[in-house]
Amino acid sequence: MGKKIYGIFDQMRYSDFLFLLVLFANLIIVVYLGVGNHQKALKVGQLQENGEQIVAWFEGFETKLQAGDSVSQKSCVPVNEGSVNTRGVKVNIWKDCVGSLFASDGPFAAYSNLLMTDNPPYSDKCDKQQLGTSGAFIFEKLIPNPAGPSVAVPIEPNEILISGMNIRLSVCDTGYYLIKIGEFKL
Repeated sequence: MGKKIYGIFDQMRYSDFLFLLVLFANLIIVVYLGVGNHQKALKVGQLQENGEQIVAWFEGFETKLQAGDSVSQKSCVPVNEGSVNTRGVKVNIWKDCVGSLFASDGPFAAYSNLLMTDNPPYSDKCDKQQLGTSGAFIFEKLIPNPAGPSVAVPIEPNEILISGMNIRLSVCDTGYYLIKIGEFKL
């Protein structure tokens, strides 16, 4: 058996050894990249599950408001559309609402940006120029379009929360594309 193996390698040239070396190096690189991509895909899947829980919380939030129950996140309570200009009515803005949701005492304090751990869990938009937005939750306001489907626009930080406002929740994936998770109404 030893002579057969020696006989195989005896007839190989240096170029054959170089070819085998490059082949094994490629296999190692493919395995390494495959494992890394699989781990990132698992993180994106976890982000989607977290996003579904956020949408479910907001759907439950609406029913709590309709029932008149006390709500833990007072900064997310919307005002009725007609009472926005009324004096003495406290209006909540989007920046305060989303900040309280992910604050240390908020319902989603445990949620983080799983892809870019040093960055916040939410962002205004998914942007390739801002690398920290990968893995962030993106909240967009849906504006009805009489001629077709609704148009999604980023929610401005000082946007007043109005009852009936349609919001779409997405997550920014590793390629900086939006993965739509769900929609809810305030």
